[in-house]
Formats: sequence, structure tokens, C-alpha cells
Amino acid sequence: MSDFLDEVPPEDPYAPGTAPAVDGLALFEQGVIGGMLAHPRIIPALEREVAAGDFHDGRLGVIFTRVVEWHLAGAHIDYLSVWDQLAAWGVHGISLPELSEWGTVTADAARFYASKVREASVERVLRLIGARLMEGGVEPGVAMARAAQDLRTLRDMAVGGMSVRWLREVLDVPEEDDAYDWAIPGLLERQDRLMLSAGEGVGKSTFLRQIATMSAAGLHPFEGSDIPPLNVLVIDVENSERQWRRAVRGLTERAAMVGRRDPRDHLALHCVPPMDITNANDLGRIHRWIDESKPDLVLMGPLYRMTGGSLNKEEEAKPVLNALDSIRERDVAMLIEVHAGLDKDGTGERGLRPRGSSTLLGWPEFGLGIRRDKQIEGRTPTFSLVRWRGDRDRRDFPRKLIWGNNWPWERLPY
Repeated sequence: MSDFLDEVPPEDPYAPGTAPAVDGLALFEQGVIGGMLAHPRIIPALEREVAAGDFHDGRLGVIFTRVVEWHLAGAHIDYLSVWDQLAAWGVHGISLPELSEWGTVTADAARFYASKVREASVERVLRLIGARLMEGGVEPGVAMARAAQDLRTLRDMAVGGMSVRWLREVLDVPEEDDAYDWAIPGLLERQDRLMLSAGEGVGKSTFLRQIATMSAAGLHPFEGSDIPPLNVLVIDVENSERQWRRAVRGLTERAAMVGRRDPRDHLALHCVPPMDITNANDLGRIHRWIDESKPDLVLMGPLYRMTGGSLNKEEEAKPVLNALDSIRERDVAMLIEVHAGLDKDGTGERGLRPRGSSTLLGWPEFGLGIRRDKQIEGRTPTFSLVRWRGDRDRRDFPRKLIWGNNWPWERLPY
């Protein structure tokens, strides 16, 4: 019961013309317990619908847990056996007639009541999240990132956590449901997160512009072959619109000529000053741009200019990654520009791992860096696309790149 209700003096139950108010949630919770006791065969179904922590009356949550344990152990279950154990379980204030009365529900009604108990639990958690957002003394962006994490936890909360999930259940899904949902076939699937780094002067910005422009035109960014055209959103916090115009005018004209459509009406570009995506206003701007442009692919960066400080510690990186995950959850593929650190790798070359904590490095599905190969006199310069973290899935990223004739970057045939 809430603190507010505790402060309200009870009405006189013997006053004329009054009747006790019916607590619908209490009836639902009692109906779930009664259904377990009257129809033990439905306990697995109830477990999939509701968890002990969903009960507002904590006593009933304890009973739920204990009865589930009995069911797993193959013990006999009825209201008399349960009532006999209430004191041992630390449950007080529930009489034998009450338990007996709760058991008059049907199996179908108990399942329905379980869904209502779960709904009420979610509503309570949402109210708590809202109250936390209103608390003072917390940066708005941090509060919003924390609330986003709470919402993700709520969404992912498994109500059937005590049940064994067999491989048969996992595989009992049509194979077509597991088909790749490609943004760029073979390269990026929706909700993929790719971080790209490079040394200075290699052409990373050109690489990103090429992916954005050709994808919007319906061209594979490294093959030049037809692909389903994408809507693309670019958030550039380093380069100006003037720099973009100089860099992509020719690329855009060629893509419009040979592609499936003119990319200029399908690539949304925002060149903005440094921002802080843990700030509610800045993150809100990005989500508004997503609402307007409905992108399949979002390119943004460099990341260090999109945060309010360093990313060297886990507590600094987590709010940033929470904000980025809120973008990913818009069902887009993400390509994020990052700056490489200054350390040398095992070969004496400059490392391509981005600056920041291990939390940041472990976040994306793919971490790639462009490195200029050692120059061989008289030969065309080549570049390697190297991995600074292991891939989480198979992708057909180029291994070698060259400055091309038709497009700025082209795959070097093996």
C-alpha cells in the first residue's frame, strides 16, 4: 500500500450507507493465487505471464514463489496444504476461508488475472521512473539516460525466469523469421552498430560520405551494384556544409546518374556544432530528425564531439552508450565515426582502437579502422580495413581498398 493511502484514516465500516471499496487489483492478485491452487496444471502458463515481483501484495508474491517451487518438485498442491505453511513462509493475515474462496476462479480467468497483475506492475514501475525524472539535483540528460535504461530493463524483464527454456522452444520459430534484415546487403543489418576509425589524412570522411550518398542512391557503396535505396541521416559535428558541398557535389551527381534514384532527396544532413547526446535537448533533436527523415541508416560523429566530456571511465561512457542505444532502437543501422588513440599496436603501427573505456570498445557489433599500407614504389597506394574488435556476425567488409576511378573508394580485388 502506498504511503499516501497509509496516511488516510479509515472510514467507519459501521457507518450507515457505506460499503467497503472494491480493490480490483487485489481481486486479480487473489485470483491468480486461487487459480494456482485450484488448477496446478496452469502454473507454467501463469509463470510465463507474471512473476512474484509483480504482486503489489508482497505476501502473495511469496505464496506464488513457494507454490511454483512445490510444482517443480512434484508436490501436491491445494489451498489447505498452502494455508498450513503460511506461518513458516512468514505470511500472516490470510485465513483459510479466504484461500478457499480465492480458489473458485476458473483456469481461464486466472490467466486473465495474471495479465492484469502484470499490467499493474508495469504501470507502477513507469510511475517510479517518472518520479525519478522529476527529482532535482540530477542533470537532465543523465536522468533521461537513466530512465531509458530503466525502460529497457522493464521491457526486457523476463516474467518466466524460473522456467527452463528448452532448445526446442528456441528453434520452434519459422526459419524465415531469422532472415537478415539488411540495410546494406552483406554489410549492415538494421540495428547493427559499426564504429569506424582511421589515421589522419587517410580519407575517413570521404569513406563515410561515399557510404551515405551511394546508399541513398540505391548503390552498394563498394561494388556499385544496385541495392534497395535507403533513407540516410547524417549528423556531422566536425565538418561544415561548405566542406560537404565541395566534397560530395561530383559524387552526388554521379550517384544520381547511375543509381536507382537521386540521393539528394533521401539524405538528410545536419552539420552542427559540438553537442552532448546525454543532454535531453540534444538527444531530443536527433530523435526529431529521425522522426522527420525516417532513416534506414544513421551516420554520426566524431563521437568525442558528441559528448560532454571524456569517455575514459565506465561511468562516463555508459550514459553516452545509453543515448546511442536509444537511437539504435529506432530500428536503424548505425555508423559512428571515432578517433583512434595514440598508442602503438604490436607491429609498431599506430593503433586504431578508439580512445575511451573498455565499455565503449565492447559496445559495437563491428569495430573497423582504415590504415594506409606501406608504400611500394611505383605501385598504387592501398589501404587495409582492419578490425580492432572481433565481429559479432559475418559481414562482407572489404579487406583492401584503393582510391578508385569511378568512386572515391573501391574494393581492391583479392
